[in-house]
Amino acid sequence: MPDYNFLNLSPPEFEDLTKDLLQKHLKITLESFTAGRDNGIDLRYSQADTNQIVIQCKRYKDFDSLISNLKKEVEKVEKLKPNRYIISTSVGLTPNQKDEILKLFNPYILNTGDIFGRNELNSLLSTYDKIEKQHFKLWLSSTNILERILHSKIHNQSNFEEEAIKETINVYVDNESYYKATEIIKDKRYVIISGIPGIGKTTLARILSYHYLANGFEEFVFLSDSINEAYEIYKEGVKQIFLFDDFLGTNFLENNLANNEEQRIVKFIERVSKSNDKIIILTTREYILAQAKQKYDAFNNPSLEFAKCIIDLSHYTKIVKAKILYNHIYFSNLPFEYINNLLSNGAYKSIIEHPNYNPRIIQTITKDEIWKHIEYSKFSENFIEFIRNPKSVWKHVYENQISKLSQCVLANLLSAGTPISLDNLKSITQNFARHHSRKYGISYSEIEYKKSIRELENTFIRTIKDSSNQILVEYQNPSVQDFLVFYFRELPDFVTDIISTGMYFNQLFKLFSYSEDFEYLITNRILLNENQISIVVNKLLTEFDYLNSTSTTRYSKTHFSDYTKLSEILKKIKLDNFPQLRKSVLERFKGLLEPNDFELDNNDIKAFIDLIDEFQFDIEFDVPSILYHISESIIDMNDFEEFERLEMTFGEKFLEITSNDSRHRNRIDTLLELEVENVEDDYLEDKLSEIISKAEKYNIPYLKYKQSIESKIENKKEAENGYDWNAERDFPQPKQSDIDNEIIKNIFDSLRSEEKNIG
Repeated sequence: MPDYNFLNLSPPEFEDLTKDLLQKHLKITLESFTAGRDNGIDLRYSQADTNQIVIQCKRYKDFDSLISNLKKEVEKVEKLKPNRYIISTSVGLTPNQKDEILKLFNPYILNTGDIFGRNELNSLLSTYDKIEKQHFKLWLSSTNILERILHSKIHNQSNFEEEAIKETINVYVDNESYYKATEIIKDKRYVIISGIPGIGKTTLARILSYHYLANGFEEFVFLSDSINEAYEIYKEGVKQIFLFDDFLGTNFLENNLANNEEQRIVKFIERVSKSNDKIIILTTREYILAQAKQKYDAFNNPSLEFAKCIIDLSHYTKIVKAKILYNHIYFSNLPFEYINNLLSNGAYKSIIEHPNYNPRIIQTITKDEIWKHIEYSKFSENFIEFIRNPKSVWKHVYENQISKLSQCVLANLLSAGTPISLDNLKSITQNFARHHSRKYGISYSEIEYKKSIRELENTFIRTIKDSSNQILVEYQNPSVQDFLVFYFRELPDFVTDIISTGMYFNQLFKLFSYSEDFEYLITNRILLNENQISIVVNKLLTEFDYLNSTSTTRYSKTHFSDYTKLSEILKKIKLDNFPQLRKSVLERFKGLLEPNDFELDNNDIKAFIDLIDEFQFDIEFDVPSILYHISESIIDMNDFEEFERLEMTFGEKFLEITSNDSRHRNRIDTLLELEVENVEDDYLEDKLSEIISKAEKYNIPYLKYKQSIESKIENKKEAENGYDWNAERDFPQPKQSDIDNEIIKNIFDSLRSEEKNIG
């Protein structure tokens, strides 16, 4: 028998559960009257004008709270005079406690069998298991399911903790997106969740991940920077969930997709779709996905049927919107006077009906760090303003609730990007304060810096530890960066000061756009003016060797070589407009071609080839030497695909050298051998075609590779421990309620009449 405490359900959700259970148990159809202030009826069965059966639903964490509230209901019940009065409660009851309740409502409760406590409700759930499946929030947050989720193997996720999971489940409201996504995953093994910022993409992705971990999947892999992480952690025969949150966001907007990332993403999706024990969930902003499909042919691959996997999260019904708002209020720490301010003037209706309705803004304003700085009498006024203008919530906090030093910390964080180590952020803030303390009224010290980090944490930023126990700083959520870009676009003088004191290379390029081109129009960047660009150019000319990188991931520091820096300058600044800078970049690149200094790692290969392409008419390249050194640096076929770009630059000479020089042929032969050794079962047929194509192009015997793969194909068997997709919970579609203002009014009236017994 299940053993739920029901405290993860809000009162309306608990009432819905009671209704479903008692309708089945009593074999009747019940009317809903969500708890209001006067009538004392939650559910009712009646014929003609009589209250034959009245049911009261009480979601409390202990008996003392329950009995205190029930005593207030006695007078209402005596006025109603029902033929039968039933109580459903989340509280576990002893026989003596049931007798006390029976005596309190004599003669309306016929016997203690009409008092359904925690044990009785769990017993009914055991009998009517389809109802248990329908109320997925119930079983998803049960103790044994939470333990199963938490005991799964978690890769790359620092906040996969019980409280974070409970908080997500508590406020989540199921809607058609959840059911649509599970059907898509069942069919394809992957889903792309697309929508406007803040609409709930990440929340849905997490709920789906919890669902599959609760139902037999063993490992959860969070991807933050590149699909490469997925390839590294992919394990045959292990049931794995991959979540690539904002999979086009940072990479696509800042640097395009590097090193054939788009092809690797598509190939990985194809690989997962062929498996029986893998899932990949991807999220992205809708407009970015549209731009990516225009820019990269790989994302228009018809075999992927991307369009069928886009979840439109903007079509929330009015009831769903109301429940999302209700849950955030109910499970928050908002005092009664704040809640009453929302209820007394009907402000909650304006929030629900507003065209800018956004769950992220609701989540933000109900956080302690925000509402505590708003007078309760102005809470609804501020709430509506924040919904009307989402950036105003951050503007209000930024301008009124944090210190001037904290404002400068955020400004410099914006230029450097996240994640960033706490020490690197300290360095750039300290340097900014050294030059501009008087102008911005700030006084820097170690103590003041630590105060600022504490002040900003849980509102604008959050801190995590990376794999080496270094503290990193990230934005609390993407809307913080959106706000900061919006805010500093109007403060060019502040931007100039940030640039002039920048200590790191990425501070000059991560945030800024250097021309009002297509990229600027679709990305979240600040367009620099001529004076600001001149400052950047001067820094590049005079400080190039000292401009290192703050860039990091949660797992390793990003490598920024001279090749990478020069390539970034090429991509972002039109060098023809700055002859001196072009000359400097060219001379530095020439210096990097000296044989004794010529070293590349796989992060530099793309940058190096970009530079060759740019300066192919300015430098007399030693083509054999160039090709040899690059091929010696190649470690896999993805690097080799970058290498093959040189065929466009060097023409026939490229193929002549690579096909006839034994050093190249041996290197390519080694790569093909590694590919054959490491090919996964799901990719055998595709890999065979690829191996034959490459071998024929470079005049390499491939019979042994062909035979090896064909042998693997013959021996290929279905994975014994694949996920049983036929046993996947067949969730019923959510009930489609009419858009009923009275239902919504009653839902919010319950906030007046019920104590927030959250537990």
